[in-house]
Amino acid sequence: MLKNLIPAIAILVAFSGPFSAHADQGAIQVTIAGNITNTNRGPRNEFGDAFHVYHGKEFERAFSLDRYLLQSLPQVSITVDADKWPDSVELKGPKLDDVLSLAGATGKSISVTALDGYELEISTNEIAAHEWVLAISANDKPLAIGGRGPTWLVYGIEGRKASDEEEAKWVWSAFFIEVK
Repeated sequence: MLKNLIPAIAILVAFSGPFSAHADQGAIQVTIAGNITNTNRGPRNEFGDAFHVYHGKEFERAFSLDRYLLQSLPQVSITVDADKWPDSVELKGPKLDDVLSLAGATGKSISVTALDGYELEISTNEIAAHEWVLAISANDKPLAIGGRGPTWLVYGIEGRKASDEEEAKWVWSAFFIEVK
Protein backbone atom coordinates (compact mmCIF):
# COMPACT_ATOMS: atom_id res chain seq x y z
CA MET A 1 0.00 0.00 0.00
CA LEU A 2 2.84 2.44 0.81
CA LYS A 3 4.34 1.95 -2.64
CA ASN A 4 1.01 3.25 -4.06
CA LEU A 5 1.06 6.33 -1.79
CA ILE A 6 4.69 7.30 -2.33
CA PRO A 7 4.19 8.93 -5.77
CA ALA A 8 1.27 10.98 -4.42
CA ILE A 9 3.26 12.11 -1.39
CA ALA A 10 6.23 12.97 -3.60
CA ILE A 11 4.07 15.10 -5.90
CA LEU A 12 2.64 17.01 -2.96
CA VAL A 13 6.10 17.59 -1.54
CA ALA A 14 7.58 18.55 -4.90
CA PHE A 15 5.24 21.52 -5.16
CA SER A 16 5.86 22.72 -1.62
CA GLY A 17 8.84 24.93 -2.35
CA PRO A 18 12.62 24.82 -2.56
CA PHE A 19 13.32 24.07 1.08
CA SER A 20 11.47 22.01 3.66
CA ALA A 21 8.12 20.62 2.64
CA HIS A 22 6.89 21.72 6.04
CA ALA A 23 9.23 24.55 6.97
CA ASP A 24 7.23 25.35 10.09
CA GLN A 25 7.90 21.81 11.37
CA GLY A 26 11.67 21.91 11.41
CA ALA A 27 14.93 21.91 9.60
CA ILE A 28 15.96 19.57 6.84
CA GLN A 29 17.24 16.26 8.23
CA VAL A 30 18.59 14.64 5.08
CA THR A 31 18.97 15.56 1.41
CA ILE A 32 18.93 13.03 -1.43
CA ALA A 33 20.49 13.89 -4.81
CA GLY A 34 21.83 12.11 -7.87
CA ASN A 35 19.79 9.58 -9.83
CA ILE A 36 16.35 10.52 -8.52
CA THR A 37 13.14 11.41 -10.33
CA ASN A 38 11.30 13.31 -7.57
CA THR A 39 12.65 16.63 -6.37
CA ASN A 40 11.45 19.37 -4.07
CA ARG A 41 14.34 21.80 -4.23
CA GLY A 42 16.77 23.34 -6.65
CA PRO A 43 20.54 23.56 -6.71
CA ARG A 44 22.90 23.69 -3.77
CA ASN A 45 22.77 27.07 -2.08
CA GLU A 46 26.25 28.42 -1.33
CA PHE A 47 25.11 30.06 1.91
CA GLY A 48 22.21 27.93 3.10
CA ASP A 49 23.79 24.53 2.43
CA ALA A 50 27.01 25.01 4.40
CA PHE A 51 27.71 21.31 5.03
CA HIS A 52 27.03 20.43 1.39
CA VAL A 53 29.48 23.14 0.35
CA TYR A 54 32.07 22.12 2.97
CA HIS A 55 31.96 18.49 1.82
CA GLY A 56 31.88 19.37 -1.90
CA LYS A 57 28.39 17.96 -2.50
CA GLU A 58 27.11 19.49 -5.73
CA PHE A 59 23.59 19.06 -7.09
CA GLU A 60 21.22 20.89 -9.42
CA ARG A 61 18.11 19.34 -7.91
CA ALA A 62 17.47 17.24 -4.84
CA PHE A 63 14.85 15.86 -2.51
CA SER A 64 15.08 17.20 1.04
CA LEU A 65 13.25 15.63 3.96
CA ASP A 66 12.47 17.34 7.23
CA ARG A 67 11.49 15.54 10.43
CA TYR A 68 7.77 15.94 9.69
CA LEU A 69 8.09 14.20 6.32
CA LEU A 70 10.30 11.44 7.75
CA GLN A 71 7.74 10.87 10.53
CA SER A 72 4.89 10.73 7.99
CA LEU A 73 6.38 7.57 6.47
CA PRO A 74 5.67 4.23 8.19
CA GLN A 75 8.00 3.88 11.17
CA VAL A 76 9.91 0.76 12.16
CA SER A 77 11.78 0.03 15.36
CA ILE A 78 15.01 -1.92 15.70
CA THR A 79 17.30 -2.53 18.64
CA VAL A 80 21.05 -2.48 18.06
CA ASP A 81 24.06 -3.08 20.27
CA ALA A 82 27.83 -3.20 19.91
CA ASP A 83 30.70 -4.34 22.13
CA LYS A 84 31.87 -0.92 23.28
CA TRP A 85 28.41 0.50 23.94
CA PRO A 86 27.07 0.80 27.49
CA ASP A 87 23.71 -0.70 26.47
CA SER A 88 21.53 -1.52 23.47
CA VAL A 89 19.73 1.31 21.67
CA GLU A 90 16.20 1.25 20.28
CA LEU A 91 16.09 3.19 17.02
CA LYS A 92 12.98 4.32 15.13
CA GLY A 93 12.48 5.78 11.71
CA PRO A 94 11.36 4.95 8.18
CA LYS A 95 12.86 2.15 6.12
CA LEU A 96 15.60 3.33 3.78
CA ASP A 97 13.71 1.69 0.89
CA ASP A 98 10.69 3.92 1.58
CA VAL A 99 12.85 7.06 1.75
CA LEU A 100 14.61 6.19 -1.51
CA SER A 101 11.27 5.36 -3.16
CA LEU A 102 9.87 8.72 -2.10
CA ALA A 103 12.77 10.43 -3.89
CA GLY A 104 12.35 8.16 -6.93
CA ALA A 105 15.86 6.69 -6.61
CA THR A 106 16.98 4.78 -9.70
CA GLY A 107 20.68 4.05 -9.14
CA LYS A 108 22.81 0.99 -8.48
CA SER A 109 24.28 2.26 -5.20
CA ILE A 110 24.09 5.07 -2.70
CA SER A 111 26.76 7.07 -0.97
CA VAL A 112 25.84 8.26 2.53
CA THR A 113 27.74 11.20 4.02
CA ALA A 114 27.90 12.17 7.69
CA LEU A 115 28.44 15.65 9.06
CA ASP A 116 32.05 14.77 10.00
CA GLY A 117 32.79 13.69 6.41
CA TYR A 118 32.56 9.93 6.98
CA GLU A 119 31.20 8.41 3.78
CA LEU A 120 30.00 4.92 2.96
CA GLU A 121 28.96 3.52 -0.41
CA ILE A 122 26.26 0.85 -0.27
CA SER A 123 25.26 -1.25 -3.28
CA THR A 124 21.64 -2.09 -4.05
CA ASN A 125 22.52 -5.74 -3.26
CA GLU A 126 23.67 -4.75 0.23
CA ILE A 127 20.60 -2.55 0.69
CA ALA A 128 18.42 -5.56 -0.23
CA ALA A 129 20.34 -7.86 2.16
CA HIS A 130 19.30 -5.92 5.29
CA GLU A 131 16.34 -3.96 6.61
CA TRP A 132 18.02 -0.54 6.66
CA VAL A 133 16.36 2.15 8.77
CA LEU A 134 16.97 5.88 8.55
CA ALA A 135 16.54 6.41 12.27
CA ILE A 136 15.35 9.75 13.58
CA SER A 137 15.02 8.79 17.25
CA ALA A 138 16.94 6.71 19.80
CA ASN A 139 15.29 5.38 22.94
CA ASP A 140 12.23 7.55 22.17
CA LYS A 141 14.23 10.80 21.96
CA PRO A 142 14.85 12.67 18.70
CA LEU A 143 18.37 12.26 17.36
CA ALA A 144 20.17 15.58 17.54
CA ILE A 145 23.34 17.06 16.13
CA GLY A 146 26.10 15.93 18.50
CA GLY A 147 24.06 12.88 19.47
CA ARG A 148 24.33 10.78 16.29
CA GLY A 149 21.72 12.87 14.48
CA PRO A 150 20.08 14.30 12.48
CA THR A 151 19.64 10.79 11.03
CA TRP A 152 21.39 7.48 11.64
CA LEU A 153 21.43 4.86 8.88
CA VAL A 154 21.48 1.44 10.50
CA TYR A 155 20.17 -2.10 10.07
CA GLY A 156 18.96 -4.65 12.60
CA ILE A 157 21.20 -7.47 13.82
CA GLU A 158 18.65 -9.77 15.50
CA GLY A 159 19.53 -9.80 19.19
CA ARG A 160 23.31 -9.94 19.02
CA LYS A 161 26.12 -7.43 19.32
CA ALA A 162 27.35 -5.88 16.09
CA SER A 163 30.85 -6.64 14.90
CA ASP A 164 33.21 -3.71 14.37
CA GLU A 165 32.75 -4.22 10.63
CA GLU A 166 28.95 -4.01 10.92
CA GLU A 167 29.05 -1.00 13.22
CA ALA A 168 31.28 0.82 10.71
CA LYS A 169 28.43 0.55 8.18
CA TRP A 170 25.99 2.36 10.50
CA VAL A 171 26.40 5.96 9.37
CA TRP A 172 25.41 8.32 12.16
CA SER A 173 25.00 12.07 11.70
CA ALA A 174 23.98 11.28 8.13
CA PHE A 175 22.78 14.35 6.23
CA PHE A 176 23.33 13.57 2.54
CA ILE A 177 22.57 10.58 0.32
CA GLU A 178 23.76 10.50 -3.27
CA VAL A 179 22.08 7.94 -5.51
CA LYS A 180 24.57 6.67 -8.08
